[in-house]
Amino acid sequence: MSRLKNFVFVLLAFSAVFGKGLNANANYIKTNFQIQYEDNLKSHALEKWNTDYSMVVYEINKQADAIFHLVKKFESQHTAIAFQAIQKWSIDSYKNENVKLFQEISTFGIEELLKMHCDWTMVEYEYDKQVEAKNSF
Repeated sequence: MSRLKNFVFVLLAFSAVFGKGLNANANYIKTNFQIQYEDNLKSHALEKWNTDYSMVVYEINKQADAIFHLVKKFESQHTAIAFQAIQKWSIDSYKNENVKLFQEISTFGIEELLKMHCDWTMVEYEYDKQVEAKNSF
């Protein structure tokens, strides 16, 4: 009986994570930055997951959350770290374009970042890891 309860719990948890639509951050981007949403978050999620639509939604949500978190925690003294993370985690053919866009931005905000094509979850991870390391010595 305990195994059955655990299985049901895991199944419900899995359904809750993968069965929902866009979260608040993804909906905000979709509503306010429709072109960037379509050309960036949605198109890359579809490239990665094709017709596994629950994973497409999961990927869009994950990338939107990472962009929001990155903007919220960004500190100007760590601009070089953000720049390196964006270069490192640019989607293959977009690295040069992302470098150019980054050099042209005046504000580290949602709208500016959405113009770049990156794996934002990895950019956020790299930024956090490097900031923590820098602050440790």
